[in-house]
Amino acid sequence: MPTSRADEERPDEGAGHIVDTIQTVLTGLVLALIFQSFLVEQFFIPTGSMAQTLLGAHATCTCPACGCEFDFAPLRNGPPLASDFAYPPEVMCPNCQLRMTVTPKDAPSKGGDRILVHKWPYALGGPFRPQRWDVIVFRDPANPRQHYIKRVVGLPHESIELVDGDVFIDGHIARKPPHVQRTMWFPVFDQDHLPPADNSSGRQPRWIAPDPPGEHDERWFGMQTRVVRYDGLDSTPRTLAFNPDTGPEYLRDVYAYNRGSSHTFVGDVRIVSELTLRDGDGWCRWVLTRPPHRLYAQVSADGNLKLVLTPHADVGAERILDECKIAPLPRNRPIAVEFAHVDWRAILKIDGREVLTTAATDYGPDLVALRASPRHRPIGVGVVACNLQLELRGLRVDRDVHYTCHPDRARRAFSGRPFELLGDEYFVLGDNSPDSHDSREWYKAGPHLPEDYRIGTVRADQIVGQAAFVYLPGLLSRDIGTRWSIPDVGRVRFVR
Repeated sequence: MPTSRADEERPDEGAGHIVDTIQTVLTGLVLALIFQSFLVEQFFIPTGSMAQTLLGAHATCTCPACGCEFDFAPLRNGPPLASDFAYPPEVMCPNCQLRMTVTPKDAPSKGGDRILVHKWPYALGGPFRPQRWDVIVFRDPANPRQHYIKRVVGLPHESIELVDGDVFIDGHIARKPPHVQRTMWFPVFDQDHLPPADNSSGRQPRWIAPDPPGEHDERWFGMQTRVVRYDGLDSTPRTLAFNPDTGPEYLRDVYAYNRGSSHTFVGDVRIVSELTLRDGDGWCRWVLTRPPHRLYAQVSADGNLKLVLTPHADVGAERILDECKIAPLPRNRPIAVEFAHVDWRAILKIDGREVLTTAATDYGPDLVALRASPRHRPIGVGVVACNLQLELRGLRVDRDVHYTCHPDRARRAFSGRPFELLGDEYFVLGDNSPDSHDSREWYKAGPHLPEDYRIGTVRADQIVGQAAFVYLPGLLSRDIGTRWSIPDVGRVRFVR
């Protein structure tokens, strides 16, 4: 029987398919290697030096008193598996400051975040080189086989100094852009997570009306509820003040992740709330007192806004720093109000829009005075109302990252000792400032670096790339009764 041409070609066709498959697999492997070598690489976060921006091995706990959810690190940095998590004897809720003992059942452990790192922009150099506040991955100066992840604060040829928690570059304050600042606010107290009065952490209200009752009457009320109200349709101003004495760590450099703080008072905070005007034609002031200054943003019912600076305890010497007019405040409809002091700049936002701010020419730091007088008391936080009926919902106090320099650990860039960077040198810090081994305190260098390497810097040729995306947050571990590890997909996010 004659054989068809198609039958004659089948053996060769099968071999061709095998060769094509091998070529496809090899091409894919080569492309993957090229992709990882030059474009994007994945990394695992083992420790918490960048918390809360990026988390190493951690556990998530819900406070039984106030319902606040928070993360904390293991007792010690061990193997990067959540199943090896060593639970500390005690953790602290950052909101109500209740100290408690937790178990794996109460707080399931998780592995560290997994991130994608862009490598190609830095490889191009020029305008694509690292910028201030970028989060970068680089080789550990002491061990090239290990990688660190930190935030860039100092660039080549700059002078770096950390004073009162802030970064100063060449003697001038370095301000964070809004998209970075949003990730660096830490909660101090949230009225929506109010501990019950019969709980040990909730026996005193965090917000109090300090005016003597016999003099001004008690027009602020509801401080033991989620909605704080003011009812004072008269010309007498009355104050609502945050009381840091209700917890020893309030307005300090506290991290629930570390189970404590550096015991340093922070200088940058913000007040956030939804303001609902019920009646009246008066005003409401949001006040931040940071001696020797006091700043307040006044929001009037008729839409007049002003930002005012007064010397502390000298109300008569007011100076208007900024003012504007918006539409009159709506009745019985909430507006979002945020008043912040951060990086020596005061900002008022209404419904997320910046409406008032200080200018560098009108308000700024006195570096000499800051060096000479460390902060010994908390910043004052308050609200003053006059001739209004109003409600405050979601009332919250947050604080900024506070870059500390421990005298027994810091080796460079501390107050009064600026650190000069040379060409191709960068200075990096961790967002978890009290528990970050970074440029402030490095003390040795590995043999992979040249003899002219200066300890405390990150050389440009040691930078791997910019952290871009948390593609796989910490996995829920198997020790909570599940068969497989479960990704915590709710925390997938971009790195800012």
